[in-house]
Amino acid sequence: MGRRLRNAALVLVALALVLAVAWRWLTAREAVPAHSDYRIELESLRTLAASLPGPGPREIRSVLVAEVALPRGVVFAGERFEPLPQVHQVFQLVWEDRSLLVDTGFPPEAFEQVSAFGDGSERYHEDGWRAVEAALAKAEQIFVTHEHFDHLAGAARLAPERGERLRLNAAQLANAAALDESELPEPLRAKLVPLEPAPALAVAPGVVLMAAPGHTPGSQLVFVRRADGREVLFLGDVAWNADQIRNLHYRPRLVTLALGEDRSQVLAQLRALHDLAAAHPELVQIVSHDRRQRAELLADGVLAEGFAP
Repeated sequence: MGRRLRNAALVLVALALVLAVAWRWLTAREAVPAHSDYRIELESLRTLAASLPGPGPREIRSVLVAEVALPRGVVFAGERFEPLPQVHQVFQLVWEDRSLLVDTGFPPEAFEQVSAFGDGSERYHEDGWRAVEAALAKAEQIFVTHEHFDHLAGAARLAPERGERLRLNAAQLANAAALDESELPEPLRAKLVPLEPAPALAVAPGVVLMAAPGHTPGSQLVFVRRADGREVLFLGDVAWNADQIRNLHYRPRLVTLALGEDRSQVLAQLRALHDLAAAHPELVQIVSHDRRQRAELLADGVLAEGFAP
């Protein structure tokens, strides 16, 4: 009996060690590649942005839909699990005679899905959502950085007869599970026509989409050159915090597995964006969920608070 107990104890110790090593691997910080095969050719983006007649948007506006918190260790691998404030925002590009949206947020009934790690500070902005609903009805075109519900679900409120304004790429349209999660109704889906497939595509004066699959199959960057010459690059969820790019510090493997993202592709993009920031500090890289960065961009005039009427 004693030998059996000793053997059982050894098995349990070995199992505990295996689990500890696995947990460490899943949550530890990982080095980002020194070089990337993901290319961001800024001059090519600028050329495409100028390829459609007319000036770029006069301003870029932001509306908050929700404020939540994620454990810091979910955003930055290897760090403690203290709350890290996050935001969910929608962007409006405004010309003199029209507007378009980048991302669509999500309606109030979906708030529980993004506040699961709440620390009591989470808040849904009903006024922000009402502004998004009004903007959806008026926008000439609507794009999403990727097909996760917190960026796409707001489009479910788009009237089917206006469905052609929702411009999804082929990979986004093919992601049936994501469309289902966002509850896009069938009459609306029937109106959707995929964007022309291209590594980079001009979609409005001063606006270019650039394919960036990895976080989701249909992830894309959105380059914008304003009429005044100021340039921004919307990153979607390639990063959740600007410090991930600045310090090459990505989220843990455990989160990658839960999201189902292609980690190698996203790490390559992280390196490319880091290098791009060093080479072109004049280009503002906008992270969708970074609360501190949003406040800085509002103060600097890169973004304006609230949507244009």
